[in-house]
Amino acid sequence: MGPGRRPRRGQMDRPHRRGAAIREWATMTFLGFPPAGLALLARLPTLDSAGFSAVRPDWEEHVLNPARDLVDDLGAQLTEQISPGLIAEPKVNGSIAPINRDLRFNPDGPRYKDHVMFRFWEGTPKKTAPTLFLRIDPGQIGFASGVVFASTDRWRAAVGDPPVAEELRRLIEDIQAAIGDVDIAGADLKRVPSPFPPDHPGADLLRHKATFQLRWAEPLPEEVSTGALTAFCTARLSKLAGLHRWLVAQMGAS
Repeated sequence: MGPGRRPRRGQMDRPHRRGAAIREWATMTFLGFPPAGLALLARLPTLDSAGFSAVRPDWEEHVLNPARDLVDDLGAQLTEQISPGLIAEPKVNGSIAPINRDLRFNPDGPRYKDHVMFRFWEGTPKKTAPTLFLRIDPGQIGFASGVVFASTDRWRAAVGDPPVAEELRRLIEDIQAAIGDVDIAGADLKRVPSPFPPDHPGADLLRHKATFQLRWAEPLPEEVSTGALTAFCTARLSKLAGLHRWLVAQMGAS
């Protein structure tokens, strides 16, 4: 067990958070990502499978185990402060993305990622559920709210309604006022789709065909190596609460 680590509960004792922020113990468990873990993340893209196998015990101790603890603690805060329907699963392929890349489309690229990606979603199926994202790499921390469209027609029906589009625009403007520069990804169409006119009030939103995501990144804070990262992330993700709720109402499971 590494420095600053508390004994971990057995895997069978770890609850998956689905909705209610239930705690089996009174104190927080996340104590931060140690510098050794961040340094290892920076190295991972240079490793082949044999190299990763050699450092896997360090990755589990300094990256994966703290990541599980962060999902536990942050999930409890998000279900309380943003939505009781948010799901947090402290495991790989749950709220923690796999560390290995999908090489099918880039077989010559790095085999392993230099970051940890987290997701907290609301609804089913997970793939198209409105989701809050957290990304941590050795130099930056990123936050996002977004959705993969289960139905493009449903998105267009929502943002094609001027009052609904205006509500979304106000939410985006509120986030921009609080954060500053943000990136809105997913506007893949060059033109507004028919039958909507080019000057439609929701023209920019109608150009989203399959996804919508609002995101930004910041320099990695000093809190990353302490338990205070939970509060730091909660404060940032809470700025996305209104947008997340809008996505659930308009694009969530019906």
